[in-house]
Amino acid sequence: MAKKKKFAPRQNKSNRTLLYAGLAVLAIAALAILFFSGSSTPADSIPVMQVNMSPSEPGKVRLVEFFKFDCPHCYNLHRDLPGLLASYGDRVEIVYVAIVFPGQSTKSIEAYMIARHMGNETEMRDALFSAEFEQKRDIMTSTSAIETVAASIGLGEDFNKKLEGKAGRKAARANLAEMQKYLVDTTPTVFVNGKKLVTPSVAELNATISAALVG
Repeated sequence: MAKKKKFAPRQNKSNRTLLYAGLAVLAIAALAILFFSGSSTPADSIPVMQVNMSPSEPGKVRLVEFFKFDCPHCYNLHRDLPGLLASYGDRVEIVYVAIVFPGQSTKSIEAYMIARHMGNETEMRDALFSAEFEQKRDIMTSTSAIETVAASIGLGEDFNKKLEGKAGRKAARANLAEMQKYLVDTTPTVFVNGKKLVTPSVAELNATISAALVG
């Protein structure tokens, strides 16, 4: 007796088409996710700051201060420094580098760098120190507290959008990289034409600046 031939069941063409279409959609979705999440920093990130220890021209002295907004010694220096700088006029230039220590939120740096980018560096530095030490607001971790401070100096929706969109994250990380580069582990740390002073008094700063101008 002849054996019956076995035939494989015919696959449904429409089912295969749906399967391939589904796989194609998943592949496109995966590529889209990969593309848009390829960087942790937004496309509209503000420029980073590169620290230069040398004065802009001969005969001048450059101060570079690494500080934190929750540092009481930094706050004291913030109040005393303007009087010292005023006595030297344009012979002394200063660069402020906001930092935090490992484990701390970078929100305060991001806010400061965004304000700096928008032309309100001095106002924001004054306002953040005041909010931290006089008004006792949480400007180190609270977005709403920072936005309230920003509003007090005339910064509104544009600033808020940048802060909430992490436009200052890259600049904050760059500041922390400069902190590591110059081995800063205490605040305030001030460099005078590259000479490192850790938690200097106003008298020490004055003597160091005077010596640098003479030299």
